[in-house]
Amino acid sequence: MEMTIEKLQLKVENQSKLLKELTNENEELFHQYNHLMIRNGKMLKRVDDLQKIIDDLHVRIEELQLINGNMMQINDRLRTRSDSRFAVNNNPAATQEQSVLINSALVDFDMDVLYDRWKTFPGQTAQNGPNLKKQMLMLFHLYNTASLKANELFNLVGIGGVTGARYVSTLKKFGLIRYTGARKKGHYEITSKGVSFVENTGHAPLAAQVESHVGLQDRHAEIADNPLPKGKWNVGSVLSNHDDL
Repeated sequence: MEMTIEKLQLKVENQSKLLKELTNENEELFHQYNHLMIRNGKMLKRVDDLQKIIDDLHVRIEELQLINGNMMQINDRLRTRSDSRFAVNNNPAATQEQSVLINSALVDFDMDVLYDRWKTFPGQTAQNGPNLKKQMLMLFHLYNTASLKANELFNLVGIGGVTGARYVSTLKKFGLIRYTGARKKGHYEITSKGVSFVENTGHAPLAAQVESHVGLQDRHAEIADNPLPKGKWNVGSVLSNHDDL
């Protein structure tokens, strides 16, 4: 009987010990469960963040596609305007001949000559080489195209709106270009003074350059053979002779 009671007490102690171990293990598992729930919440937040990034990328792709479409439209308009400027009439032979002359003139054109003349242009005080070259590139695009909107012109030159506005303001101040139309719907175009500036800087045909050189020599000879009487010079005559030179 005593052995039975001792065995029962030992069995109860073993069961109590087992129950305690199971309780500790259950608490550890519950702690791990809470830890996994926290990690799961963090992972869900990261998934939401990644999904937001993906959505932003999709929006950016759509914006880039829209920008690309606008650039293609601008390119098509520029190509159409260039073709319309170079077209002479409905005569294919005349149109082809004129295109050959224009293309050969463009090949012979030297932007450095245009830049050098712009740098020494009367009233020119700027000395920043890159800025002056961009201004001449802007003028050259307007020379080759009938007219350009502000954003089209700035995109061709590769500058922003603030810098572009400063450049066109300088060119307008010297009378080389002008702005026509409404404030936001108008366009820039080259003036006759701007055309003369470009064509007298290495882009004029060779015959015109020779004729100009011969005329200048004849004018010098005429002045040498017929000098003006002393005291007959006035402001008008000085300016007229300065224009001839």
